[in-house]
Amino acid sequence: MTYIVASLLAGLLVAVFYCFQRTWSKTASARQFGCQPPVSYRHLDLLFGLDLKLQEVRQALKFRSIPFNAALFKKYGKTFQVNVFGSATIRTIDSENLQTAYATNNKDWGYEPIRLPFMEPFCGRGFITTDGATWKASRALLRPTFSKANISDLSAFQRSVDSFLQQIPRDGSTVDMQPLIASLFLQTAIKFLLGDSLDVLGGEGQSGDAKDFLKAFHNSMIGMGLSFMIGPFQLLIPKALKATAWQKAHTFIDACIDVALHDKNQARGKDFPDNQMESDSRSHSLLEGLAKQTDDRIAIRNQILQGMMAAQDTTSVLISNTMFLLSRNPATYERLRKEALSIDLDVSLPLFDNLKELKFLSNVLKESLRMYPIFPVLVRVALKDTTLPVGGSEKRDFPIYIPRGTKLYSDYYALHHVESVFRPDVEVFNPDRWHSISPGPWEYMPFSGGPRACVRQHKALAEASYTLVKIVQLFKGLESRDEKEWAGQMKLTARNANGCKVALIPA
Repeated sequence: MTYIVASLLAGLLVAVFYCFQRTWSKTASARQFGCQPPVSYRHLDLLFGLDLKLQEVRQALKFRSIPFNAALFKKYGKTFQVNVFGSATIRTIDSENLQTAYATNNKDWGYEPIRLPFMEPFCGRGFITTDGATWKASRALLRPTFSKANISDLSAFQRSVDSFLQQIPRDGSTVDMQPLIASLFLQTAIKFLLGDSLDVLGGEGQSGDAKDFLKAFHNSMIGMGLSFMIGPFQLLIPKALKATAWQKAHTFIDACIDVALHDKNQARGKDFPDNQMESDSRSHSLLEGLAKQTDDRIAIRNQILQGMMAAQDTTSVLISNTMFLLSRNPATYERLRKEALSIDLDVSLPLFDNLKELKFLSNVLKESLRMYPIFPVLVRVALKDTTLPVGGSEKRDFPIYIPRGTKLYSDYYALHHVESVFRPDVEVFNPDRWHSISPGPWEYMPFSGGPRACVRQHKALAEASYTLVKIVQLFKGLESRDEKEWAGQMKLTARNANGCKVALIPA
């Protein structure tokens, strides 16, 4: 018994010494760089910060966590510190800090320590889960597929949109556009990722195997999300529950990879004119593009799964949110329709360039992304001891010392509602504000920023523009059929928990 007590006391002393040494080291380093600590959230639970976490959970259940967290910046300023399960997290919307973390000192910050432990069993090492040389290699594999020539070709997407438009009621009845749009972009995302190999296995998501894959993929996403939420307690989730979904998803993707590699090997044995080879490489799926660069099945599978995560909701959420806003602003819809009718999407070429000429449409999308960012929050982690330039002390004019492992919470929703940048009427949908404002790249970040900005942003904007133009050309009116306000439901992206219930009036 005496031995046990002595061992416990020794362990306690070691822990106390470690905490003291760490605090002393942090203080000494902060002084060396002329740093001051930031303002801290006033916690009731000083040890673990559970009071704030419980408030966030309660707000999330009411789909109010996004504005709740944004309001904290009005109370504590553009940069402050919170306690998350006993560890300090810096929250910031200060443009100088964002530029430092995402660009100037980008190599000091990353995602791997906070993403890879939870995500590696399902989607391995890829452009979402890694940093440094591994991330660069992954990004290089993706680059050909997201070239301008490839994303500018909307021919296959046009056919999918035509089919989608046939599903919209023409009798003025209420329809929730959110699931219809989500279905459209789920199918196009899968086609873009898997291409012809999917057709061999049974069509665009219609075969039994493809449906099983989608279910397994979503279950895997839920499992990873739950693991993120409960952190160190993820071991309480039986591994078998997650592994079953992982295995089903892997089996389906592996079969697609086999088809792509088989087609590549067959093509190697044939002679093609140079101009045909160039044409073939211009427009292809992500899987085909990866198969042309590597035979590593695991590497290809990881990129496909992570591509699916990045592609599944981005454009559909943007269009749903924009239609939600337009339905409550009929005068804006009428102006947008007048502009859209000025071009003929069926004959105007090149289509991608013509869409960019629609200036009012561009402002509508900018304003939609300002009001409801697709990615409201992004969290990075310090890969080494570093600093942020502003936010220290009560006056917030000193740099902040950041020990390795500190998390940085960037709130894009709060960033896009800064009145000094976007004018006092930040809660009002007003595309015309973009005629008189010019936010900097670190004041408006709809697709994040720096080297790790969203690789799909140009494709997402092109597809959203085309879809909206086709809708407003076909329907002369868009009426809101839901009095509920926008309520952010957080997943990888944030979508309206109340959907997009509208009525469309045919021209």
